[in-house]
Amino acid sequence: MIKKIVESDEVPIRFFLGGANCGSAPFVSEDEGTELHFSKYWLSNPKDSYSVIATGDSMESAHIFAGDMLVIDAGMETRDGLIIVAWLNGELTVKRLAHDSNGVMMLVPENSKYAPIIVSEHDEVRVLGVVTSVHRKLL
Repeated sequence: MIKKIVESDEVPIRFFLGGANCGSAPFVSEDEGTELHFSKYWLSNPKDSYSVIATGDSMESAHIFAGDMLVIDAGMETRDGLIIVAWLNGELTVKRLAHDSNGVMMLVPENSKYAPIIVSEHDEVRVLGVVTSVHRKLL
C-alpha cells in the first residue's frame, strides 16, 4: 500500500544554516536558523516520489541498512550506476543498475555475499524509480 505524504500537513522543524562539524564544535547561536520542510528539501520531484523501508543486507556497502527509509523518484531517468527500486518477478528489490556489454540488465547488490542478478527474458522486471535519499533513525 502506498501512502501519500500530504505536504500541507507537514510541520517544519528548525534548520541551522551552517554545517555540523563532527570534530570540534563551533559556536552556533539559536537565531542563526530557519525552518526546514522535509518534503521540499528531500523531494526534488514530489508528485513522482514515494518511499519504502529497506529490508535485508544486500545493500550495506552502499550504506543502506534494514529499517532505512528510502526516498524514490519514479520520474527520474535511470542509468547504470544508480541505485534503483525494481519490481522483479513479483517482489520489490533495491539494487544498483548495470548492463553488460550485450545490453543485458543486471541488478547488482552492494554486499559481496550476494551475486548480481542477471535479468533474463523470462523475468518480469520493471524499474520503479531511483533512490534519491536514505533516512535512518538513530534512536
